[in-house]
Amino acid sequence: MKLRLKILKENKQVIKEGRYDGLYDLAGIYPGSIDMFIKHFLEVPEDVSTARKSFIESSYGDQIDALTEDDIPATSKRTAKTPLEKVKRGLAQGHTFWWNEIFGSQMASEIIGQKAEAYITELAANLNRINYSTMTGEEFEAMPPEDKALVYEKHFMEDNLSDFFDKHVKMSSMNSTGFIGNPGAGSGLYGQMADWWMSTAGADMLESNIGQRLPALPQR
Repeated sequence: MKLRLKILKENKQVIKEGRYDGLYDLAGIYPGSIDMFIKHFLEVPEDVSTARKSFIESSYGDQIDALTEDDIPATSKRTAKTPLEKVKRGLAQGHTFWWNEIFGSQMASEIIGQKAEAYITELAANLNRINYSTMTGEEFEAMPPEDKALVYEKHFMEDNLSDFFDKHVKMSSMNSTGFIGNPGAGSGLYGQMADWWMSTAGADMLESNIGQRLPALPQR
């Protein structure tokens, strides 16, 4: 029998409680169903951040290093020594506002594509780890909640990507600290997205890049 799990609260056991319970409640999404998305686009832990910086350094390091004061718009230095250093740091960290501002929308889309690729690659690797393509319904039921969440997330993204972005990711709000270069637009997913430009003006790019990569997930 084909395994196809619907994202319905009444059909699932609570996966875990945590700092994003309020986000799940607000979005009406069952807890755990976007945990990997949260990791890559909200939390951005060290392993994700390090891999992102390494990709940018190897692919675009020379272009970043070659920038001069004449190449950047007027901006404050904030915590950097100079405005140029701030901009270079933002580019190296993958802040898509600066990629769009300095190099244009095509380059910004490439950076967003790398972020989407990292997300889908990790989700696919974990689905392969739990043998998603060959698991039986009985094997699924015996899995720990965090492994079931991987299946929920795959099905949620395949079935609801457009609605998720239109109704939630594109719902921006200012957080308590604000964002570099942010013209009062806030950040997407109710102020939770780590990269504000990618979740507001660049949200369609992120949605498209994720959608293009969903077929790479293991199938049944």
